[in-house]
Amino acid sequence: MKKIITAIGNKNLNQKLKQENTINVIGEDIQYREGILEVLKENEDIDFLILSELLSGQIEFKQLIDEIKKINNNIQIIIFLEKNNRELENYLYAKGICYIFYNNQISISEIIRLINDENKNSNQELKREVEKLKQILLEKEEINNFNNNKNKLIKKIQNKINQKNNLKEKYREEINKNTSNIICVSGTSGVGKSIFSINLAKSFMDYNNKILIIDFDILNNSLHTILGIKKYPEKIKNKIKNNNLLNEIKIEDLIIKINSKIDLISGINLLFDSKYQISSTKIKLILTKLKEKYEKIIIDTSSECFFDYTKEIFKNSNINIFITEANLTDIKKSKKLLNIYINEWQIPKNYFNILFNKYNNNSIDISILKNIFSEFSILGKLEFNPKYNLLINKNDKSTLEKNIKKEYLKINQNLLNQNKNLNSKISKNNFLKILPNIIKNKYN
Repeated sequence: MKKIITAIGNKNLNQKLKQENTINVIGEDIQYREGILEVLKENEDIDFLILSELLSGQIEFKQLIDEIKKINNNIQIIIFLEKNNRELENYLYAKGICYIFYNNQISISEIIRLINDENKNSNQELKREVEKLKQILLEKEEINNFNNNKNKLIKKIQNKINQKNNLKEKYREEINKNTSNIICVSGTSGVGKSIFSINLAKSFMDYNNKILIIDFDILNNSLHTILGIKKYPEKIKNKIKNNNLLNEIKIEDLIIKINSKIDLISGINLLFDSKYQISSTKIKLILTKLKEKYEKIIIDTSSECFFDYTKEIFKNSNINIFITEANLTDIKKSKKLLNIYINEWQIPKNYFNILFNKYNNNSIDISILKNIFSEFSILGKLEFNPKYNLLINKNDKSTLEKNIKKEYLKINQNLLNQNKNLNSKISKNNFLKILPNIIKNKYN
């Protein structure tokens, strides 16, 4: 006959069990956890304990199980849990407790049958529970392995992100240190100077906080059209209507915000002394003032070579990106224009960085182009991309598409490397270390 005690807060179950001839119920239903320990200490030969997790008491449930096992390690425990708890189940299985049920999962008659059949089925049940425990432990190990691998992967990804951010920051520092603060974009008509200036500015967004584009192409200024904005800021429209107030316009009044990092000046003509004239002193003052506010200034210039102000921009900027297309007609025009810049305007050859735009399968081979322009630094080429028309027609102010951005970042890197090489040569010959100072010294 099995000796059992109940501790589930259910006197009805205790009474029904007492009616069974094959079961010897010791005492009344225990109402608190500590009472179980007291009964077990007085009756060391108890076979079964029917226990509810909801039983009140000061002692923690897991600690209660440990204390019960210390007193009577052979006792069979039938446990009712309040709700699904995998962690607690694993703990109970590890303690050799196989009979785990949730509330209302088993009837009183089934409990009686379980107790009566325990001797017959103990070996088979034990084997079954051992297998179940093995499976649980295996699942737990798999979960641990998954979590470990997941954490390793997260750590690896985080390291990659940190490395990328560090490289990005280092690259930004190098760009700010070694490339020009004022970049002049020149070239023949129709080669794509304007869209290049906008995309170049966008390519700097990851590495510079403030970028300014100035449209100095007075005859064919189109940057504001491409970006889908008005040429002049709203705040100076009244001054434009009243010609007497034009003298009050300052360079700050012409700044138009494109996005969080890029600004535009498209109405620079309002600062001209006359229709196509602006003094070299005024250009120098404008750029000096803007350099205090912007990390990068990109100037889109006119393809016409009879404007003196274009020469002044060359003198007051740090480097020039000269754009040409890779066809015979444009190469002829480019050579002629470069000849004027170098021989008549006395601009040093090392000031120009040649970029081949709208490159396609029908263009002149790049090796031939490098030979034709062997006297100059070659920045590289930009592939012809029909999406440029879409960018213009949509007035797109967003960041560059991935493939386009990749091309421009390569151009930036080439510009960075060429500036480093140029600075290194200058240093060896005991000249000034920084290109801007050399160019300024040439003209002052």
